[in-house]
Amino acid sequence: MDLLLVVAANAALIPAVVFTAGPLRIALGLPFLLFSPGYALMAALFPKKGSLDGVQRLALSFGMSIAVVPLIGLILNYTPWGIRLYPILVSVTIFIVATCGVAWFRRKNLAEDERFSVSFKLRLPSWKGQSGLDRAPSVALALAITGAGISLVHVMATPKEGEQFTEFYVLGADGMAEGYPSELSPGERGEVILGIVNHEQEEMPYRVEVTLDGGDELRLWLAEEEGASAADNTIAVEALAHEEKWEGNVMFEALKTGERLKLEFLLFSPRLRHGHHIASLLDSGNFVDIEVDEGEGEGTITLDNKARTTHYYRLEVWQGGALRREASFTLGAEERVEEKFEFPPDQSVFRLYEEGEPVIEDSGAELSLHLWLDVG
Repeated sequence: MDLLLVVAANAALIPAVVFTAGPLRIALGLPFLLFSPGYALMAALFPKKGSLDGVQRLALSFGMSIAVVPLIGLILNYTPWGIRLYPILVSVTIFIVATCGVAWFRRKNLAEDERFSVSFKLRLPSWKGQSGLDRAPSVALALAITGAGISLVHVMATPKEGEQFTEFYVLGADGMAEGYPSELSPGERGEVILGIVNHEQEEMPYRVEVTLDGGDELRLWLAEEEGASAADNTIAVEALAHEEKWEGNVMFEALKTGERLKLEFLLFSPRLRHGHHIASLLDSGNFVDIEVDEGEGEGTITLDNKARTTHYYRLEVWQGGALRREASFTLGAEERVEEKFEFPPDQSVFRLYEEGEPVIEDSGAELSLHLWLDVG
């Protein structure tokens, strides 16, 4: 009965975890991850009644769950599915069902008086002879269970929208997060695997611009242009549905020589950037963080002057090649300021000057990745 209850409870939790988000998902998912895998494993390892007492079995169920779930995540990390909600949900469920099956088989081969079992006694209340005050707790419990069932049906019927983000990655030619090209001869081609996964809850096209040391002194090819095309060092990826992935082999050739050349991959999407941070430690030792919301046309700039001298800054907001907003800041010695600024809502590029010299030039990209190359 205990094995059937573990499997049934987790089967019932799956839709609740899938269709909820935030604190409710955490509350429902914690028993799934922190108790059930360990309990099923302990049932498979110790099918006899006297092997463990109740307290030991309970404690080890939590302890083994904490050990098993990370191992499942580690294995998933080396699969194409990765460590995401659905792969983890399916993998942990398979583990629970499999270990419960082993536990059932091992118990079946034991004598009935040797098998570990959990007994449940449920006695319906007798209404005869009870006063209204005695019946109140039973009525309250029935109402609570009914309300919980209605809430679960409502949550499943009207699921909340999940987090919106895009996954962007670069792998070596062998498909691992290693083996990146770092030294090339003039005319030699480098190769990487570029990947985009859409988690934006809607269909989304993407554009990737590739630069070398901030310029276009390179040639770019796609091994196969399935779902994408390359021209003028730009990769245009056809619209991806929610949870759809595009992955392609990208080949490039540097047209200049030098050491530590920055090969940068800039990802653009039609979505206006929201809560996007442009943060940097400047050569002067001062720190700047610019947080922008292009949809609302507002942002916050944080400047931290760590020097003992005064510094002057100018922030520019550019849209469509035209200057739209400009703001100046003066920071005294060891002064820190945080100020809000506004600009017309639209895709924008932000430039920051320190003492009249450019120190930050935003690309306008949503995400960026880069490699360092020695060519020569």
